[in-house]
Amino acid sequence: MSKLVAFETFNELLRTLELKRIYPSKRIEKILTKNYILSLYTIWETYAKKRIFDTYSDYEYLLHTDDFIKRYLKKSFGKPYLSKEFLKDIKDTKVKKEILCQSNNLTWGEFLDLLLIIGIDSSPLDTLINESAEISNIVNILKNSGLIPVYKDGFSTLLSDSVKGYLQLIVDLRNTISHTYKMEFDEYIDSKQMALLVHLFKCTINLIEKHIDNEISKKYLELINNEPVIRVINVIRGCNASGNQEAILEISVTNEDIYLNGQQLVIRSDTNKGYCTITGIRVGNLNLKKVPLNRVCTVAIMSSIKIRRGYQYELCLGPHKSSNIPNIIQYA
Repeated sequence: MSKLVAFETFNELLRTLELKRIYPSKRIEKILTKNYILSLYTIWETYAKKRIFDTYSDYEYLLHTDDFIKRYLKKSFGKPYLSKEFLKDIKDTKVKKEILCQSNNLTWGEFLDLLLIIGIDSSPLDTLINESAEISNIVNILKNSGLIPVYKDGFSTLLSDSVKGYLQLIVDLRNTISHTYKMEFDEYIDSKQMALLVHLFKCTINLIEKHIDNEISKKYLELINNEPVIRVINVIRGCNASGNQEAILEISVTNEDIYLNGQQLVIRSDTNKGYCTITGIRVGNLNLKKVPLNRVCTVAIMSSIKIRRGYQYELCLGPHKSSNIPNIIQYA
């Protein structure tokens, strides 16, 4: 389940809550509440596991390391049924979603463990959550309404612990329904609180998406020895990598296989490297929609690093997605 599908499903879940208002009935309300809890958890779990597996599949050339193989094999043989899955076909040793993303209850801690297996640091995600004004607002309203997160390790004022606690609340309620088919609330959850929890999950998923993209971009710069593909002839105007400043570069593209429209590029000098995006293309007084082949042109770029006149720069292709999942016992 992609983020887009997850959000569409969340919105559909919100629409079902309207039935409580249209058909006021304790019995219907109980059924809708059970459906809400089960659906909210299922959307979260389905999204999170797919995002982990897709991240690994898309960027295996960055994530398929010796350490990953060790972590994957350790998990594969950590439980009998996972070992059975791994050994089901000894010739098929590709990374399997059933093993990589296995969990009983996808709590926040379990999700962070999945990030760790594929080599994604979770610490910056906690920072993103703790600095989120939107999540802070939702959490404050939920707490003021009387819905308190489940703190497994004692009370905490950190937003990230509140997010973890509200997910734990949904996991606990889901388990109550799934294992006993009872709906036992310590506190009543009303429609407003349900809607706020959906928005909390959506905000959290947005930050997960941002975090994973940030970490992949960071790994790409650290691990890939990019081959220069575009020659920067001259820096017409530099930039400070802040605000909306644009640098203007004079370049020439000689490889017809390079397609740059909207693509994030790596820009580097002898001492620094980062990312840039082309925002405008000109030849003389003409604005172009794409970079011309075998012709000198100027491009305006937004850059994550400072660009200075008189310095030499190279442009390289940015992160790209893999087309296949590697064999776990092979590593180049």
